[in-house]
Amino acid sequence: MTISSALSILFLSFFASITFNGFFRNLAKKYGILIDLPDKSRKFHFRATPLTGGISIFTAMIVTGLLLNGLTIVPVETNIKEGLLKNAEFSSQNITKKYEVAKKEYEVNTEIDKNSNSIKVDVGLANQTPSSVKITPNANGNFDVLFPDGSVEVYSYENGQVKNTSSPLEGFLSPLIKNSSGLVVDSASLAMFICGGFIVFFMMIDDFIGIRASIRLAFQALIAYLFILMCDVSIINLGNLFGFGVIELKYIYSIIFTIFCVVGLMNAFNMIDGLNGICASFALMPLLILMFFGSVKYGLLIPIGALIGFLTYNLGWFGKKRGVFLGDSGSNLLGFIVAILCIDLSQDHQAINPVTALWLVAIPLLDCVGVMGSRLLKGIGPFKPGRDHLHHKLVDLGLTQNNILVVFITLSSGLGLIGWMFEVVFPSKEYLSFYSFVLFAITYFVTKYTILEKNAKSI
Repeated sequence: MTISSALSILFLSFFASITFNGFFRNLAKKYGILIDLPDKSRKFHFRATPLTGGISIFTAMIVTGLLLNGLTIVPVETNIKEGLLKNAEFSSQNITKKYEVAKKEYEVNTEIDKNSNSIKVDVGLANQTPSSVKITPNANGNFDVLFPDGSVEVYSYENGQVKNTSSPLEGFLSPLIKNSSGLVVDSASLAMFICGGFIVFFMMIDDFIGIRASIRLAFQALIAYLFILMCDVSIINLGNLFGFGVIELKYIYSIIFTIFCVVGLMNAFNMIDGLNGICASFALMPLLILMFFGSVKYGLLIPIGALIGFLTYNLGWFGKKRGVFLGDSGSNLLGFIVAILCIDLSQDHQAINPVTALWLVAIPLLDCVGVMGSRLLKGIGPFKPGRDHLHHKLVDLGLTQNNILVVFITLSSGLGLIGWMFEVVFPSKEYLSFYSFVLFAITYFVTKYTILEKNAKSI
């Protein structure tokens, strides 16, 4: 994909977000719904502010995707093959990708034939005429490959590795995706948007009338399970966390653990949404790191542009009177999107190690764990509102909202890059990254609950 195509995606999403944030904000103001009032205690704003950021971001992403589907400069491909969505009908079933195998770059064009349940693949070295092969799943779970000369070989695929089972002496191949010719709508991304729509709708009701924490938790768990059913993507491989070998979860434990992680991150982002720009920035930083330092997925430019568009309102770049908040619908949506991207990229696409995801969401995650643990020890409900988050401690120290935002952006980006550095330098030693994260977590809790609290009380 060219730079112009990438910029087209980014600016289209950005301007769509600006448009819909302005539209839904004015709608909320006009009819007096979804308005957040300051309470001079936990809420630091001074004006009644619309809680329409969630529906605006979601609508901007959907509209951007639909518009891109009609632009020839940015082709949109579909690759729906897993879970409940595998039988969905889409107009395009042609996919072009570049792979690197044994330090040679190949261009692969695939054409899916649903009637015969087979795939025609044109494979060739870059800048050379490709040859065609036909791939058909067999009864043993492997793949029969028909070559141009009429010969047939059997291949297996597992955990990103390909092996020729017809020639057992040959080793495994691990193809690396180099780039894609366009945006790819796969099972996980489609399921993410469908579930995102349910999240925005349900949590807007929470913003409007308030819903009990138990019902919210049940809904979040149900949404996470629905996502797994739709695309069959869950956390199976945890990597070599402790240095004793790769940890793999069986199917039922994988589902339970995935639901736990998704629900946890949704609540982490919801709970840290206490000052302008914080929650959106904590979602934006991991997306930027995954975009520019990982195996590039150009689809990430859509939520990146939508978040930047939202921040122009949330941070008052259009004037303080035109402010917009995420609301529960927005913070839960962002937590869900970040969680799903980390799961999908670490499991299905294997673009990052699972432990790297911890570094990408370190501050929201640790803040949530610390606050909930502290409240439980004090006999307080973990989901009750309070002034015990990290940003509250920094406010008590005398930092301004802008100062705190700069601190959080610096921390989030720095920690994400540290996680990525561990992955690049020690790709097969995830335990070094994990133990370092545990050390950082201990340092965080000691700093917050001793030094920060002590200094805040002395002011």
